[in-house]
Amino acid sequence: MLRFQRVVPRVSVRRVANVYPEGAVLHGYKVRRAQEIPEMRMAAVELEHEMTGAQHLHLEREDQNNVFSIGFRTPPPNATGVPHILEHTTLCGSRKYPVRDPFFKMLNRSLANFMNAMTAHDHTFYPFATTNRKDFANLRDLYLDATLRPLLRHADFLQEGWRLEHRDVGDANSELVFKGVVYNEMKGQVSNADYYFWIRFQEAIYPELHNSGGDPEHITELSYEDLVAFHQNHYHPSNAKTFTYGNFPLHETLRKLDDEFRGFGRRAAPRLHEKPLQLREAVAVEEPCQIDPMLPADKQCRTSMTWICGNPDDVYETFLLKILGSLLFDGHSSPFYKRLIEETGLAYELSVNTGVESQTAANFLTVGVQGCTDVSQVHNIIKETFTKLLSQPFEKHRVEAILHQLELSKKDQKSDFGLQLLYGILPGWVNNTDPFDLLSLNRALQRFRDDWNKEGDMLFQRLLEKYIIDKPSFTFTMVGSADFNQSKEQNEQAKLKAKVASLSESDKEVIYKRGLHLQELQNSEQDLSKLPTLTTADIPLSSGRYFVSRDGPITTRQTDTNGITYIRMKRPLKGAIPYDAYPFIPLYSDGLMNIGTLLEEASEIEEQIRLHTGGISVSIGVHPNVDTRLPELYLEISACALNSKTQYVFDLISKIMNETALSVRSEKMKVLIRAAASSFTSYAAENGHDLARLHTGAHFSQTQAIMENTAGIEQVRHMNNLMSIIDKEAEFRAVLQKLEDMHRKIFVADGLEVMITTDNRQTSDVVKDQALKFISSVQQSAAAESWLPEKYPRRKVEKPYPALLQFPFQVHYTAQSMQGVSYTHEDGAHLQVLSSLLTFKYLHREVREKGGAYGGGATYNATDGIFNFFSYRDPQPVRSLEIFKNAGKYVLNEAQWTGNDLNEAKLSIFQRVDAPISPSSEGLLQFRHNISDEQRDKRRQQLLNTTLEDVRRVADAYLVQPSSLQQMSAVVGPELPRELWSSQWPVIKV
Repeated sequence: MLRFQRVVPRVSVRRVANVYPEGAVLHGYKVRRAQEIPEMRMAAVELEHEMTGAQHLHLEREDQNNVFSIGFRTPPPNATGVPHILEHTTLCGSRKYPVRDPFFKMLNRSLANFMNAMTAHDHTFYPFATTNRKDFANLRDLYLDATLRPLLRHADFLQEGWRLEHRDVGDANSELVFKGVVYNEMKGQVSNADYYFWIRFQEAIYPELHNSGGDPEHITELSYEDLVAFHQNHYHPSNAKTFTYGNFPLHETLRKLDDEFRGFGRRAAPRLHEKPLQLREAVAVEEPCQIDPMLPADKQCRTSMTWICGNPDDVYETFLLKILGSLLFDGHSSPFYKRLIEETGLAYELSVNTGVESQTAANFLTVGVQGCTDVSQVHNIIKETFTKLLSQPFEKHRVEAILHQLELSKKDQKSDFGLQLLYGILPGWVNNTDPFDLLSLNRALQRFRDDWNKEGDMLFQRLLEKYIIDKPSFTFTMVGSADFNQSKEQNEQAKLKAKVASLSESDKEVIYKRGLHLQELQNSEQDLSKLPTLTTADIPLSSGRYFVSRDGPITTRQTDTNGITYIRMKRPLKGAIPYDAYPFIPLYSDGLMNIGTLLEEASEIEEQIRLHTGGISVSIGVHPNVDTRLPELYLEISACALNSKTQYVFDLISKIMNETALSVRSEKMKVLIRAAASSFTSYAAENGHDLARLHTGAHFSQTQAIMENTAGIEQVRHMNNLMSIIDKEAEFRAVLQKLEDMHRKIFVADGLEVMITTDNRQTSDVVKDQALKFISSVQQSAAAESWLPEKYPRRKVEKPYPALLQFPFQVHYTAQSMQGVSYTHEDGAHLQVLSSLLTFKYLHREVREKGGAYGGGATYNATDGIFNFFSYRDPQPVRSLEIFKNAGKYVLNEAQWTGNDLNEAKLSIFQRVDAPISPSSEGLLQFRHNISDEQRDKRRQQLLNTTLEDVRRVADAYLVQPSSLQQMSAVVGPELPRELWSSQWPVIKV
């Protein structure tokens, strides 16, 4: 039985200048410079390919989770989404790997814990992360061939980008419609009100930098020839930035890159010419947007003011601007939150673009709001607040709190540390900002401390005078329009009608035959033998175990936390919360951390947390029992601090839990409710499939029924109800009293446990004593009502019809759920393998490739025992539900899955099971979910031992045999055409 402790890694900065001397040539790459970064226990090496000029950045660190990325600067020439569609189509087959969609096929032939491709403002990049050296080589080869030598077949452009096609591909008399994966993805994306405001703001202030994702109104203007030309112009080694991170040998990657790049030669570096507006005078832009059903009719407005503040090339000034932005906009104590949200009540919350952005060739400082009425008053208050800041000193403790958080961020070791470094470096790097400057946090911090000690507030006031005070601004406003979505639909239909009208009969014949050909390609079996793959032999036979020590209510774990101590608390709630109070749980958790105590404002508590800890969070979690599947509710508190500051954690938690008066600060609670309401529609636009899954799962799981009340459509309805009574004093007072009653029953000592994760025995002993004193100080509970399952009912399936959860989006999301088994039942492992096989071998083809949805698949919730189907940004939701309904019969009657298919399904599961975790999370599964190492090992063996016969058996038992009243479906989105759905569908409107 393997048990291990994570030991402190040797710092890999092994006299980096000696290992990578400046000017040395390694496999065609010349070392430009190398530098140690001791605060991150890392070395950075910058190299340039002599033949092509390709730039490579290597970050060497003792981290087994290695990262590779290749990226290109790809400023979009228009709003057709050519960089985004190219990102999709490069991954649809290449010269060395001429199979359709090798990227997706590799998702289940690899143990990578991260694989993706991303289109940003002005660059596109292709990153992956894996701990397996063979896997790293396989994926690196695939990514290089895909980006440099893609096939870019016309059929792939039609499938991934856009096409005209008959609604029923096999019926030449059915209407012609727009189809395409990216086309539908972006229709869903612009349904997110936050995204739509942000992207239209970006396009307005940066007219030379178009929407790289693509505007659905313009995507259908992109030609295949434009796509091919864009690749030829931009996907060249001379325009490439490659990146590696981790402990795999650099020379292997350099040798491979040199082999791949040698045939290309050198091109002149592309000129950076995209510039934002030149604000010689104030500029104001106003546009319409969709109505938010969660907000009152007079609060359908968003507005912001922006100033251009120099160039990100000046890394130190950009650093100062970001500290200034944090002072101005972050948290309850920030002057703009106080003035615009709390004191005047002019708006519900700050806008999505508020802050300092340095992702392009200019720095923007923006302050804005959403949920407002009087735009001019908002703008006046913003200007007045900036002017007052010139004479009002910034509080020193707020600056120290920001610096403390930056210091902690250097020490906090995340499992995806390499990817986070890549995300932070690449936007500046592609715009010629020095990546070493971007990595030198210590240097910037020390310079700032010196300047702050000498100059104090003048440091920030000079920035305000230089860029903000009496300087031209860019004002961007959106006002809700009742006919916005209808207008978008009319524009789409007009464009479609014009394109169809321009077609000759021979054109229509070509379209019909092309649709049939594409369907034939999608249905065809492929020879995947050329694709590299791992096998189940590469899966470790046992998972890593993280030894923890238990002593009464205290659990401890000693590991390499780099000087940080992580503290978690949990307390079983049993009958502490009655079922009718479940919808109030999010507001209760939010209120505890954000309304302040009897004696101190929320801003004061917040600053103490930021100054002395790495953060404190309080929540109510619900987890199913792994044997019975019955829900278990817990109070959960998480915090961290430097080893020397752990007492502050317990003192602050005690203050929050003992001194917060939820029924006293009613105005602050109203602010929290309005902010939550103003963001929920955007949340739903990004997570519509999750809302659908919670609704359908609630019919089979008491845990899911509780979660739907706290995070699903029932929470939406509850929030709407709160908004309707927020100004009715007696009714709102009853809400506050309910929260107070909940608190008295929740925060008590009975069953309270603490887990401590730190890096040395001495600190562990100190914190353990602090924890025991804390527990002894907590009040004992009054008698709680007994927990009875029937008091927490799951919903029954009354009729065999899907539910429509109506939101004002341009596309739909779907889900279908049915009952599975408990975590410890062996069929659970078989169902999980079945979900993977269906996703990769059936649903991807049917829902995404044929149906045009951005995403779709099957999942199995191992702890809750629910089998789910889902689709994401789906133009044909009813068709998808029909596919889900018949999936079990497909497994039994049509699927011809092989042993290789089974092995690939297992690989895709173990990507998640064996993904690296951060030191702070070691042992947390046992503490939080009560899943023992023995139970994990047993399930691991069940997964490895699953056979195709097991898969077919559970498909029959759990997907085919259950009646229509033993499964539940839901669609999230706008009302469907009447011919596609029945009036018997229950409709839930927000």
